[in-house]
Amino acid sequence: MTAAGAPAEQVAVVLGAQGLLGQALVGALPRLGWNLAAAAGHADCDIRDGAAVRALLAGARPQVVFNAAGFTDVDRAETEGELAYAVNAVAVQDLARACGDAGAALVHYSTDFVFDGELGRPYDEFDPPSPQGLYARSKRAGEILAAAGAARLFTLRVGCLYGRGGRNFPSTIVRRLRSGETVRADRERLASPTWVRDVVHVSAALARTAHHGLYHCTAQGETTWADFALLAAAELGLPAERVESLPTAALPLKALRPRRAILDNRMLRLRGLDTMAPWRDGLRAFIACDGELG
Repeated sequence: MTAAGAPAEQVAVVLGAQGLLGQALVGALPRLGWNLAAAAGHADCDIRDGAAVRALLAGARPQVVFNAAGFTDVDRAETEGELAYAVNAVAVQDLARACGDAGAALVHYSTDFVFDGELGRPYDEFDPPSPQGLYARSKRAGEILAAAGAARLFTLRVGCLYGRGGRNFPSTIVRRLRSGETVRADRERLASPTWVRDVVHVSAALARTAHHGLYHCTAQGETTWADFALLAAAELGLPAERVESLPTAALPLKALRPRRAILDNRMLRLRGLDTMAPWRDGLRAFIACDGELG
């Protein structure tokens, strides 16, 4: 047994290892008692290449595949919809079938964007999806096709992720503030900014169970991006003037985004696995560790 209590022979493969979530998985899973297949765990295999994926799984023989690969550029998806569907939907179905053939469980990540954000309360796993843009629609298609292709499937809807190495807006806020930049942020849309490290911890715990199904996995609470940036500035000892608060319409966004896509982690809570921190605590911990833990 490892220090984390997982059987030493439990092997994991991480797909999309170069992205924000993939990097965090590769960095943290060994500390959480998982063995990453020497080559497979760190390789960034193109999941559209079905033959390569099957060869990878045949060589690694994992118990669990964590699929952090995806087409995540929300605005670009509006003009490259075929690519978004190829990566986020069709390739996911092929991967799910390959995992089934290899005897591996699949942990697949989806998004809070599958909802339109018009509901007056947080969305739980039993609310019907209502995706808007092509990115959201392709991710919802991936959920459906993964469920059709794999019996042992964990689908985790995440959103507003930030962490070390991320190039998206929340991941760069702290770095940009520290470098002396002024941050322009949305003061209207509501979100649950989520430190990727917390998602990894929940993923690793869930993957050791037989509780397959759909889960919401975001930080507790909600805020605007402007208030998120303001808290980051305050934690760094910087003046509030370093954050420029703007209405959504003033930002260069091409694709529709949910006005309030807040998720309720109901199924994690019912399984006793909801260890997701409030968004303020996650941001403070991320700043305190200077991103060293993802």
